[in-house]
Amino acid sequence: MDIPHGGRSYLATSNSLGPDNFYAVNLLGGSIEYDVDLSQSGCSCNAALYLILMPARDTNGIPEKGAGDYYCDANMVGGHWCPEFDIMEANTYAWHTTPHKCDPPTDKGHYNNCDRGGSCFQVASQKLKGKYGPGANFPINTLKQFHVRMSFEENAHFKVELTQNGQTVSMQSDSSCDYYVSQI
Repeated sequence: MDIPHGGRSYLATSNSLGPDNFYAVNLLGGSIEYDVDLSQSGCSCNAALYLILMPARDTNGIPEKGAGDYYCDANMVGGHWCPEFDIMEANTYAWHTTPHKCDPPTDKGHYNNCDRGGSCFQVASQKLKGKYGPGANFPINTLKQFHVRMSFEENAHFKVELTQNGQTVSMQSDSSCDYYVSQI
């Protein structure tokens, strides 16, 4: 699937984008896998795959549209906060995976604040130095398609595995991330 610059795709239970139709999957104890081609995503480009807790809710807990839909995230894009887990923020030079933590929701499910930048996880340029980048000298050559497996373990840890031509490189969380994973 090709998604244009600035475009979004949602998982839904129907063709309607109503507030009750967003598909919320519980990945704890499971995984998500996909193939990705980042060859056209150079510097200053962010190809992203992430989970968010939609729909956005107003202070009374009523689903509320932001910029055209019920979008929310940990940076208040569209006007609303909600937990976010960035599985992939990447281009040919860097890979970043991070969960974002929010303050506990009100009794009506409204979030008042989240940690915009996230923390507690991995940047490929640090963890995968010499293993991820553009060119045949990298085990994960980002100029070619590769496979991604993101596992959400029962103990709230998570692991990212990148595989290409039989070679796998991985990054994983530690106990400092437990709270983050439990929110999504």
